[in-house]
Amino acid sequence: MHTIRLGPPWEIAAVAGGTRHARKFGRPRTLGTTERVWLVCAHVPAGGEVQVNAAVVGKPDAPGPFAVDVTSLLLPRNEAVFVVASELPLGAVALEIRTA
Repeated sequence: MHTIRLGPPWEIAAVAGGTRHARKFGRPRTLGTTERVWLVCAHVPAGGEVQVNAAVVGKPDAPGPFAVDVTSLLLPRNEAVFVVASELPLGAVALEIRTA
């Protein structure tokens, strides 16, 4: 497994009932035919919605870790968005390249 950390800069904005965290990122350049890209957050501070390129990929209903396969949604340039019902920060966010 290979990990690509999605550190700063995150765009953070207040929204009704919580916070929106957005970050742009590029598609990993060299993906093998058996490799999948997972969007992973060590800790989502509250329930909410997760999007990649405006497609909803998950709706965590409670605080905790989050992970989802986003391979089929990736473009050369992408955006991950976490909208959570909390003002607390997200845990570490990364792309994990895993072998299927």
